[in-house]
Amino acid sequence: MSYKILVVEDDPVTTKLIVRLIVSLKYSVAAKCTSGEEALRIIEEIDCDLVLMDIGLAGDLDGIKTADQIIEKYNIPIIYATGASDAETIERAIESSTFGYILKPLGKAQIYTMVELTMQRYNLELQLIAREKELKTLNESLEEKVRARTLDLEENNKKLESEIERRKAVELDLKEALAKEKELNELKSRIVTIISHELKTPLTSILSSTELIDFHADNRSPAEKITKHTGKIQKAVKNLTEMVNDTLFLSRAEADKVEVKLKPTNLKNFVKDLVDSHKTGAESKRDFNIIFGSKVPEKLMLDIAIVRNILNNLISNAIKYSAPEKPVTLIFDYEKDELHITVKDEGIGIPKNDLKHLFKMFHRASNVDNIEGSGVGLAIVKRSLNYLEGKIDIKTQEGKGSTFHLRFKASKS
Repeated sequence: MSYKILVVEDDPVTTKLIVRLIVSLKYSVAAKCTSGEEALRIIEEIDCDLVLMDIGLAGDLDGIKTADQIIEKYNIPIIYATGASDAETIERAIESSTFGYILKPLGKAQIYTMVELTMQRYNLELQLIAREKELKTLNESLEEKVRARTLDLEENNKKLESEIERRKAVELDLKEALAKEKELNELKSRIVTIISHELKTPLTSILSSTELIDFHADNRSPAEKITKHTGKIQKAVKNLTEMVNDTLFLSRAEADKVEVKLKPTNLKNFVKDLVDSHKTGAESKRDFNIIFGSKVPEKLMLDIAIVRNILNNLISNAIKYSAPEKPVTLIFDYEKDELHITVKDEGIGIPKNDLKHLFKMFHRASNVDNIEGSGVGLAIVKRSLNYLEGKIDIKTQEGKGSTFHLRFKASKS
């Protein structure tokens, strides 16, 4: 059913997002405003079925105070949409007799579920109130029908008990949803903490290398000494770029904003450019064995960003966990409209006990020792591959190396 929704939100970007989500769900936006005072004025002039209310509004009336007045005067259901998840805010929201509480960032499924549950609950309460009035009138006017109406009342009580149980189940679901949102926020905080920590190493490397370059330049040192440090800077910049890209991808993935965009791609040129980007600084002499099967088309429909994300992480791991003199092998085959990619290294391998946790966020194998890393690379590979509806297998032996084989649909262009 199409409901008319009043949006009260003081952030224009968030307002646009909410309006777009509401329209995409076939609801209508009755109006939108940025303050509690404005919301109260609008309520008197328009008809709306419910209000989506931001708690942290500027002015004398925050979202909760505004909601209390709307409920008292107009009995219109309120759903809170807020980024606040502290105990005090949640307690105030619960005490304000509103119908729901959604944590930002908002998603399409969240809004749909909460709107439908809210309107169902609101309409049921109106029905219950109407029934109670009807029973009271019948009992007062016709005493001879007391027995029959008593039976009706008992039946209604059973329905009420059933409704109470249903509401308890709904409340439990809402609490679980809130706990999940809290877990998501904690995950984001952990990502920021880990990435922030990992940023320090390449930044420190860049700083020390620039200082040494200045020193060698002032003392007219041989060119190879300066080249050595420019190579370190290139490697550090590459590491920084990968961390930023990983963080941006995780952010988009958690917000469900990753879209698959296919375009014609020359696979050989794409792979050559990708490998060249890894052959910098200390890795300039690394051997890459690149093999293309005879059935691989000249061009394929690929999402360059997602495929690059996958290969960058696999190649970076192959380099990171193997000695400089060990080669990295890339094999590309095409079979039954599927692109098969194999990334093989001769590095330290992965212990058997770690395999079951391999694609979990922040997990790092027990044999990585002091090798730097955040533990998100393979998790990103798995998530990226999921967007392509692909699969990944691994063969590994500790001390011998690892081979990752992945496949996904890729039509010819």
